[in-house]
Amino acid sequence: KQAITTGGVTYRDQPWHKECFVCTGCKKQLSGQRFTSRDEFAYCLSCFCNLYAKKCAGCTNPISGLGGTKYISFEERQWHNDCFNCKKCSLSLVGRGFLTERDDILCPECGKDI
Repeated sequence: KQAITTGGVTYRDQPWHKECFVCTGCKKQLSGQRFTSRDEFAYCLSCFCNLYAKKCAGCTNPISGLGGTKYISFEERQWHNDCFNCKKCSLSLVGRGFLTERDDILCPECGKDI
């Protein structure tokens, strides 16, 4: 609530000292950094991904979708493109047909015996 004399930031039409404009999660300064918001609260990308992003069924890391990152979605699960591989032979299944066996995804060759 103090006057801003230099180095201010405007967010949602409100002035902030750059030292006061911080991530809701980790309190790291957001001035000059990439950030996003949810429910009126600003987050650094790391905190936002850890709190809200869908998790990859292959590697369990967040799927940010930032920078044009593509991902595969099937039923209730999502995968990074690089993680969408046959469980048995590791063949990439991006743009290919696949079968499911419980939680596993398989290429048609490996899945022909199920």
